[in-house]
Amino acid sequence: CCSKPAAAIPVGEQQQQQRVEAAANSLQQQKRLFTSYLLWLNPVFPAHHLYLDRLAHALIAFWTLNFLGVGWVVDGFLMRCYVRGFNSQRCSPDAPYDGSRRKLLCHLPLCFVGMLMLGLTTIVYIPTILHHFQVVDIDRIAAQTQVNPYELLEISQSASLQEAKAAYRSKSLQWHPDRNPGCGKECDDKMSEITKAYDLIKRRRAPAPPDRTWEGWLQGIAQDWKHIFEVLGQDKGGKTEEKSE
Repeated sequence: CCSKPAAAIPVGEQQQQQRVEAAANSLQQQKRLFTSYLLWLNPVFPAHHLYLDRLAHALIAFWTLNFLGVGWVVDGFLMRCYVRGFNSQRCSPDAPYDGSRRKLLCHLPLCFVGMLMLGLTTIVYIPTILHHFQVVDIDRIAAQTQVNPYELLEISQSASLQEAKAAYRSKSLQWHPDRNPGCGKECDDKMSEITKAYDLIKRRRAPAPPDRTWEGWLQGIAQDWKHIFEVLGQDKGGKTEEKSE
């Protein structure tokens, strides 16, 4: 009750002030040097050029790998000139700065975490996906058999350990050298294949030990990737031999 009433602004001045604010909001916003440098930190994708509307420079930098990194270093030294040139040529001195700094500081950590999770997921599940679509037979390579262990024992991929054990006994009785006199090396090789196949399935179906550590889990993933690279190496070696012939 003791405060003074606010002075009333005349209608004409209020309308003029609103027009000034509307004109300021319609101006091209000035670019920030901080945002430009933050986007420049990614040497693979030239986002800082796109931010400063340098589309031609962005395309050249992308397709030439930024001149093998030399252009990326040069951009770091010239960034201040890029930003000053954009603001002086396209923006009014009274134009406000854009709100990119706040957005980047909020969204960039989330993007980084998302990309990190995507990369880790790719590393973990790519071997499983390639094996599922039969691009790489990881089970065969891990068991060191001529064919897939499940096909060798004539059981499905979803067979339980008991079913695998029964199939192993049946195949062992069929190919054991004592039951096939005169079979010789063929039975020995077949028994070796059957044993390797059952050992792998037994390892796959066995429950994880309670003291299993992250190190053991990572070793399993590394082993799967090793099998993939072995297949790629074999395919490359086979193609080289075909060309030489």
